[in-house]
Amino acid sequence: MSFFKKLKSTFFIAFNFLFSKNSGPSNARKSMVGAVFCIALSILPLLVVLIVCDGMIEGMTNRIVSLSSYDLQVVIASDTTDYADYEMTSRLIMEVPNVKSTVVERQGMALAGSREGRTGAMIRGVDVDLYEKNESFQKYLEVLEGKFDLSTKNSAVIGEKLASELKLKVGDTLRVISSSESNGKTHPRFASFKVKGIVSSGYQELDAHWIFIPVKTAFDLFSTSSSRIIIGVETTCPFDYELFQVQKEINQQIRRETTLLPTIYTWKNINSSKFENFASTKLLLVLIMSIIVLVSSVNVASSIVMLIMEKKKEIAILKSFGTSNSDIVFIFLLIAFFIALLGILFGVPLGILCSVNANSIIAFFEKAINVMILFGMNLTGHGEKFSAVSVLNPEYYLQTIPLVLPFKEIFAISVLVLILSVLVSLVPSIKAGREKPVSIFRKF
Repeated sequence: MSFFKKLKSTFFIAFNFLFSKNSGPSNARKSMVGAVFCIALSILPLLVVLIVCDGMIEGMTNRIVSLSSYDLQVVIASDTTDYADYEMTSRLIMEVPNVKSTVVERQGMALAGSREGRTGAMIRGVDVDLYEKNESFQKYLEVLEGKFDLSTKNSAVIGEKLASELKLKVGDTLRVISSSESNGKTHPRFASFKVKGIVSSGYQELDAHWIFIPVKTAFDLFSTSSSRIIIGVETTCPFDYELFQVQKEINQQIRRETTLLPTIYTWKNINSSKFENFASTKLLLVLIMSIIVLVSSVNVASSIVMLIMEKKKEIAILKSFGTSNSDIVFIFLLIAFFIALLGILFGVPLGILCSVNANSIIAFFEKAINVMILFGMNLTGHGEKFSAVSVLNPEYYLQTIPLVLPFKEIFAISVLVLILSVLVSLVPSIKAGREKPVSIFRKF
C-alpha cells in the first residue's frame, strides 16, 4: 500500500471513529463533545486577557510616549536658562530627517490651588502652538471643555482630574505656588492663571495633575534648581530601529552646529521600568490562563481513553487485518487533533467577539453591579451612601480599551493547544496500539 493510500485510509478510520453513529448511547461521544466545549471555553478567557492586555499596553504606551516622554528627549548639559538657546537648538533638530516636530518644554512641580482646595501639580511650559503642530497631542489628548489655548501669558490648560479635585471650570482662576532660590535661600513664587481648557488623555495616572502654560511663562516662573528643561522630539519612527539612527543624527547635528553638549534619551530609556512592569503583568496573566488551557487539554486525553474502551473490538479487527501499532497510535492522535481543532474553531471566534466588545461588556457589568449594590443598600436604608463602582478604575486604567488583535499570538496559542492535546493523548494512544487482538476477542 502506498504512503498516500495508507494515509487516506488512516484519516477515513479516524473520521469514522469520531463521527460514526452508534447503535446505543455513547459515553465516549459525550466525553468528546465535553472536551471540545472545554477547549473552547479555556481559549476564550485566554484570548480576552491577551487582546485586552495588548490593547491596554499599546494604548498606555502610545499616550506615555506621545504626550509625556516624547519619542526622544534632548537635555542640554548647560546652566543656560535663555529660551532663545533652546529655540535655536529646536530649529536645528527639525533639519534632521524623520523628525516631525519638536517642542521646548520646561517642567516643574508646584502647588496648585483654588477656592475649593489645593494639590500638587506638574507644570508643563510648552510652545503655544503645541496642540496645532503635534499630531499625537491632537490624537490622544481630548479637549473636554474650552480649547487648548495658550495664546496669553497667564492662560492655562489643565487635566480633568485636577479640575475635578479643585472644582475648576473654564474661565476660573488657578493659583500656582512654585519655589525659587536666591542667595542660597528658597523663596515662594506666586502666579495666577485663567483656565482656558480642560483635557484628558483617557489615562488619569498619566495626566491627573498636568497644568499646561506658555513656555516663556514657565521660564519666568521656575528657577533652575526646581525645574528641568527638555526638547521633546516627535519622529516618524518611534517604535522602529530607525529611532536610534535619528538619535545619533540629532546628537551629531547639535555638536556640529553649536558648542552645546546634548544628552538624548529614547522613550525606552525614560520608561523602562514602567514597560517592564506592563510586560511582566501580561506574562503572568497569560501564564495563569495557559494553565487553564493545559487542564482542559487533559479532557481530550480522557475522551480518547473513553473512545479506546468503546472501540476495542474495532481495534482488534483492524489489527487482525494487518494494521500496525503505529497506525493505531496515529489514528487516535489524529482524533485528539480534530477534537482540539474543533474546540479552537469555536473558541477563537468567540474569544475575538468578546474582546471586540470588551468595552460594552465591561460597561454592562459595571451597570449590573451598581444596580445590585444600590438595591442592596436601599434595602438596608443606606442608599444615600451609594458610590458607583468601576470595574476598571480610570485612575489606573484606560477609560476606553483600544482594540488590538495580535494575530501571530492567536495563531501561536492555537498551535500550542493542538500540540498539548496531542501530547496528553500520546500515552493512551500508545496503549491502544499495543493491544493484542486475541486478548480483546476473548473478552467479547
